[in-house]
Amino acid sequence: MKQIYIYCDGGFGNRFNSLVCGLSICTKTGFEPVVVWPLTNWCRSRFSTLFKTDLHVIEENLHYFETDIQEYEFLMHGNFLNFNTSVHHPESFGSLQNLSEFCANTEKQKIVYNNDTLLSYLSEDEIVDVIRDIEFNSQLVDKANDFINSNFGESFVGVHLRNTDFYDPHKPDFDQIFNQVSDTNETKYFVCSDDEELENKFNQLENVSVYPKTSYVEKLTDEGEWRSVIVDDTGVEYPFNVERSDESVRQAIIDLYILSKSDMMKTSNSSFLQTAILLKKSYQDG
Repeated sequence: MKQIYIYCDGGFGNRFNSLVCGLSICTKTGFEPVVVWPLTNWCRSRFSTLFKTDLHVIEENLHYFETDIQEYEFLMHGNFLNFNTSVHHPESFGSLQNLSEFCANTEKQKIVYNNDTLLSYLSEDEIVDVIRDIEFNSQLVDKANDFINSNFGESFVGVHLRNTDFYDPHKPDFDQIFNQVSDTNETKYFVCSDDEELENKFNQLENVSVYPKTSYVEKLTDEGEWRSVIVDDTGVEYPFNVERSDESVRQAIIDLYILSKSDMMKTSNSSFLQTAILLKKSYQDG
């Protein structure tokens, strides 16, 4: 049977996008999924730490494919290590049917899939169908549910405030959101952020609850800014000076789960918030 190596790299939201779309291709083709989940400065948590799964997982980076490079067909959004082989952008196929037919017709038995955004030609229903079968580690879910039961009633508003390394020309006005939350004190809010100072500021409000995290994203090197160019563990340069420890990622997943159970405020185009919205949809339809 052919195998699809679903390469999940970058921050959690980017990894989740690759995972979901890679599994969609496997569902369409019937090929065996192999999740490739490197432990890098982007994410130090193991797949088994975050998810309850029986998927085949290997903890390797892109260099893993170099030795027998001609055995693989690469469907990736970039040729990051300048492989001496063809690399096809997944979006270039235009439909899941076309991509699946390409996978079925190639003579190569091993296909590497990587794309840090959701495929534009996948419908929300197709994405949600896959997400519904992805379960988070029960210990993380239990902590999230305990927090929800202790702080909220049947409904609450979730506010995600992405900051640190986040670049968005439409980055939210944190002061405006603070005033909005403060002025609607009859509404209960869950506020989460990758920025401890922001969380502490909002946590002063009586109608706000913040999950008590003990670990946050840090800079990989103190000499640079959040968007300084660094060389990651694979030797690739990126304008993201981040170090996400195992503990910080696990606590972020608790935030993510709580957020997915809320009535979310649309604050940015962060992949983390996008994931929470899709999770909420999967729980509602499940």
